[in-house]
Amino acid sequence: MSPPRGTGIRRTAIAPLAWFVILILPAALTLSAAEPWDLDAGQLLLASGWSIICLRLLVPPRVFPWLTYPLALFGLACLVADLLRNVNLLELAAEWNTFNAAEVAEATAPYRWMLAGTSVGLGVLCWWAARGAGPHPLGAGVRYSAVLVGTACLAVLLPAATWPRAWPVNATLVGVAFAVNSPAVAHAASSVTLASPRNPQSSWEATRVAAPSARQTMILLIGESVRADFLRECGGPAAVRAVRAGALVACDVAAGANATHTSVPLLISREWPGYGARVSNDATFQRAFEEAGFRTYWFGTQGNSIAWPDAMVQAYPVERDPEGLLPLLDRVLASPEPASSIVLHGYGAHAPYCERFDAKASPAGAGCPIPPSGPTHADLARWRSVYAGAVDASVDFLNQVIERLERVPGEAFLVYTPDHGENLLDDRRALYGHALRHPTRWDTHVPAVFWANAAWKAAHPQAWAQLSANTRAPLMHADLVPTLLGAAQVRYRERPRPAVNLLQQPVPARQRVVQKALGAVSAWDTLVFEAGEPARRPAP
Repeated sequence: MSPPRGTGIRRTAIAPLAWFVILILPAALTLSAAEPWDLDAGQLLLASGWSIICLRLLVPPRVFPWLTYPLALFGLACLVADLLRNVNLLELAAEWNTFNAAEVAEATAPYRWMLAGTSVGLGVLCWWAARGAGPHPLGAGVRYSAVLVGTACLAVLLPAATWPRAWPVNATLVGVAFAVNSPAVAHAASSVTLASPRNPQSSWEATRVAAPSARQTMILLIGESVRADFLRECGGPAAVRAVRAGALVACDVAAGANATHTSVPLLISREWPGYGARVSNDATFQRAFEEAGFRTYWFGTQGNSIAWPDAMVQAYPVERDPEGLLPLLDRVLASPEPASSIVLHGYGAHAPYCERFDAKASPAGAGCPIPPSGPTHADLARWRSVYAGAVDASVDFLNQVIERLERVPGEAFLVYTPDHGENLLDDRRALYGHALRHPTRWDTHVPAVFWANAAWKAAHPQAWAQLSANTRAPLMHADLVPTLLGAAQVRYRERPRPAVNLLQQPVPARQRVVQKALGAVSAWDTLVFEAGEPARRPAP
């Protein structure tokens, strides 16, 4: 008995249709989710769908699945990275020249078997789609005309910047950029390298209360991946050196978010966790310093697209923290500039930990190298020891900055905090790393260090006493910029939010929050409860 008419056609169409769905999924679910300041998500999805349709019309049906297999595999990887780690894999791929082989191996090791299995399964579907593909139902002339007319119409309707950002054109450009060693080509395909979203006309309406008679040097030092409970002053390992004498250490600070790309923009802005864009169109706090007469500097090892700073002078050295940033700091401190606001953004204790310190000279080096697959409960003590070595190197860098400030004339004030913490199999969830889909108390619980030289303390004794008292209170990243501006006696127009100038008043009772996604937050007490500490249940 023969099957009903049309059954064979439907069966042969299933695999090609499934293949098209797989190809379009990244554009629909992950890569079309542009920031509000970025390209329109609907326009990106339209351009992506048309790009795939054009390729399907121009390529022989049996060749199409094999030709697009690498794109399909990378697209699924983008989906998994977004689901498991809340990471835009294409943006990271576009910044390939900033990562070394060890960092890539460290990040991908836990997912190698998953990737291998997906590759095989996708290959089977690819073979099925190619086998079941029939001839083009339309003639060559009709197909070529449709491509030309459709593309011409959309070229008029859509912004030109849409096309290099549309999937899978963007992934293709990133692959080409890697092959020809051209970061500029990769930049055209990624949202992280578009023009800054910050409004150049944005103002903090800042003024100086009173210009001091002596020089002023204000520094915000942003570290990486340092947990509060690993500082010696916060009950951490004895192997981690002490922060330089005279500094105040706050051990209970909630980071704005658990990933660098979201935490740093919040830290330096007037936005509150849960803001609807990764980077605000508002100016950073450096604009307030500029309006108050300061010369502003941003020196970072991770590129300007992390936070799109608006400092007057910017530099992004290839070398890591001490080697890359200290020479730049020394030049500024050696200059006769009467008022300077400096941001130093380093790699801190970021994985791979063994690369953050001299393994031969440190006791923690005995645990190096560590396997790239991540810690297990069996070797957790070794991992924590090596991580402590990376934290120790972060404290050493902080101390070197403070040591330099001790020799600077006039008033000097420093605030240090890492952008986020780190998970180290701390509770029943057995999580590792940071930038996970959902923040935890471990990757958002960070320290803050405050230091001032003798001249500043002599001029502001009551403010230093208030700050000392506040370091024992529950703090937030949002408190740090107001405190740094307050140390320079810069007044500005603050936005409605429960941030505190720690030099001026006690910390009031408030609910601390951490950003878990754009437009969404988790209460700090909820994160503590989720970590298995029922004594601190979230408030209803």
